[in-house]
Amino acid sequence: MISNISVAVRLVNIHFDKWANELLEPVGLSHAQFKVLNLLLARDPFSLRQVDIEDFFQISNPTVTGILRSLEEKGMIEKRANPSDGRSKVIGATEKAEAMREDLHRTERALSDRIRRALSAEECEEFLALLNKIIDSELTEEEQFG
Repeated sequence: MISNISVAVRLVNIHFDKWANELLEPVGLSHAQFKVLNLLLARDPFSLRQVDIEDFFQISNPTVTGILRSLEEKGMIEKRANPSDGRSKVIGATEKAEAMREDLHRTERALSDRIRRALSAEECEEFLALLNKIIDSELTEEEQFG
């Protein structure tokens, strides 16, 4: 049994990424691409800039650039001039991505089910509550010190 919280969280994350990549292989997406595409599909079309994606996932500009480039090459996203600021571009999902929406939701459910199989319903609720508590605490610290 692992007694170090940071190691345990990292191992769960590694396994989660592995499961996601296995589930997403048939549709030709990585877990990182899947997360960005899901975000774009959940928002108003062409309402997000690259910096918004970077901020949302707390990942670097070069990482997001690579993810967006690969999604664009796959025909999943499109970039357009930002109507409110010509210096930037807004990003939106294409019709091809929209057509995959249900497949992506099924994949998301399958990932959640993978965790639910290891925990009881009560443990799942408690686990989610604890994760949200950590997230809320982090947001509070960023507001105080960021």
